[in-house]
Amino acid sequence: MKNLRFEKQRPVAKILTIGDELLKGTVLNTNARFLGSELLRLGFKVDSQIACPDDIALIKTEFSRALAGAQLVIVTGGLGPTPDDVTRDAIADFFKVPLILSNRQLSFIQNHYKARGRKMPALVRKEALFPRNAEPLFNRCGIALGFSISAGERLVVVLPGVPVEMEKMVRELVEPRVRKKFPGLTGRLALIVKTVGISEPEVMKKLGNDFFDDPFEFGIYPMTGEVTLRLYTDCLPIKRRLERKVRARLKKFVYAYAETTLAQEIGKILKRRKKTLAVAESCTGGLLASEITGVPGSSVYFKGGITAYGNDIKEKWLDVPPDILQKKRAVSPEVALWMASRVRAKMNASFGIGITGIAGPSGAGRQKPVGLVYLAVVSPKKRKVWKEFFSGTRSQVQARAAKKALEYLWQGLRNNF
Repeated sequence: MKNLRFEKQRPVAKILTIGDELLKGTVLNTNARFLGSELLRLGFKVDSQIACPDDIALIKTEFSRALAGAQLVIVTGGLGPTPDDVTRDAIADFFKVPLILSNRQLSFIQNHYKARGRKMPALVRKEALFPRNAEPLFNRCGIALGFSISAGERLVVVLPGVPVEMEKMVRELVEPRVRKKFPGLTGRLALIVKTVGISEPEVMKKLGNDFFDDPFEFGIYPMTGEVTLRLYTDCLPIKRRLERKVRARLKKFVYAYAETTLAQEIGKILKRRKKTLAVAESCTGGLLASEITGVPGSSVYFKGGITAYGNDIKEKWLDVPPDILQKKRAVSPEVALWMASRVRAKMNASFGIGITGIAGPSGAGRQKPVGLVYLAVVSPKKRKVWKEFFSGTRSQVQARAAKKALEYLWQGLRNNF
């Protein structure tokens, strides 16, 4: 949703990612996602992302189209040493200039191999080549040379396709050149809203029609157990009005106003309150512990987890009584509570979480279908268990159960559970 009264005229950027593997689906195109986010942050309007195979003629065609309609074109991929890496050749051919050697990059590559006790393969010399009309961008996270070309009012940047190399070069080498080429560039005002425990239709209902009285760009993005809102405007009063409406209408569902995760926010709360957490998992197979430990510094508040998949492990390591397992079975509220209580006690944690369920596709019955999961959270004050039914594949049931466990813990922390 746009209104030009509040929008600045922003330079257009286009992204061209090169590689047969991107089109075949064997590699996820994370470069396009990263570049789209970074260019938006810098203040560009990104109006296309194109994936192109390792073919000189097709690269030239797509590059020509991108260059004609944008002030900034970023190309990634195809800068390696093998015969299918033809991006540098295509760009040089487009501008009708030869490839020349960067002695500085060649020396770096030779030293790279020497430090590892190896001789540089002859074909790797190719990674030190760049078009004569370009400025080299020295890659120090890998060995493939990047380069940039000023074409009148336009800027072309060509980078390696390896994500960690590309991302480092964008932040350290490309951003300063972009800011110099496009002075006065500023990012749009963004309002990021991260919610949990509410569906996409429910979010829209609670926001109401009058939420859209102001002109702004609106995006709503559902994912496993969460919904994210991303709102953009060039007008500060509009941003402030939107934030007030969000806080009033979605208050109890919003866990952050930033690009963060629920596990990160829970970690902040636990750390601030000097509390700790332990988990016992069955059907999720350690996925919840993985979510928690994916946060840097989680060792401060996460004691550990037990993946008690079999009944014998539940008995031995979590002291679940055999008669409960026999009478109530493993997938029951009693077992979930026992798992949460014992893991908390054994690890001397402030909070314990227990998860048991049927992720499928087998192991279900009439009374206990696939997707049935019991989630328990135990604190020094309270014990609570929830019965949930999750649809989807085995991995989807597992992911949704882990996220729902985090949601219940977050709610408990907010309510001093």
